[in-house]
Amino acid sequence: MTDIIQLKITLMDVDPPVWRRVQVPADYPLRRVHDVIQATMGWFDMHLHEFRIGGKIYGEPDIEGDLAFGTQGTRIHSDRNVKLGTIVARGVPTFDYVYDFGDDWRHEVAVEKVMPSEDGVDYPVLLDWSGACPPEDCGGSTGYADFLAAINDPDHEEHDEVADWWGEDSFDTGFLDLEAVRAMLGRIRAARRTVPRRKATEP
Repeated sequence: MTDIIQLKITLMDVDPPVWRRVQVPADYPLRRVHDVIQATMGWFDMHLHEFRIGGKIYGEPDIEGDLAFGTQGTRIHSDRNVKLGTIVARGVPTFDYVYDFGDDWRHEVAVEKVMPSEDGVDYPVLLDWSGACPPEDCGGSTGYADFLAAINDPDHEEHDEVADWWGEDSFDTGFLDLEAVRAMLGRIRAARRTVPRRKATEP
């Protein structure tokens, strides 16, 4: 029976705060952790991503494989080939997850604890959360601040333009579509049960 790792995922440089607390099987490869982050944050997985851990970059190398380089000029290692538990066993307390290299959404992922799995619990699970996920393609943390200033102020000079782009005339910074999160996590759980797992290598 695999251990469970509790993570707190915090979206950096945004206000109000946005974070998620999740429990994830230790034998998940980082690519599956990416899926969990996307599902619980509320992102749509429309852009590239990478994990920055201990001076190494893990993501999806292009056709040049290990000769591909990430946003920091560091060689990219496949995030399919290293398990979360291996990273945690090295004593890594926190690492970065970056989504959308244009908007550059940086998430701090903190390892809170490692524990045995509980009978009857189907992992991964979302334990707690705060804050709405920003809209995709809104311009990163600075663009998000500008978006909030305009969308929630009917008298703002850019309110109508931003409302047309967003499709609504307000944005609830405290909303998370928990039904959608549960559905996405359910698909992740089902994939874990049915898809043969590739052997992960050491980072």
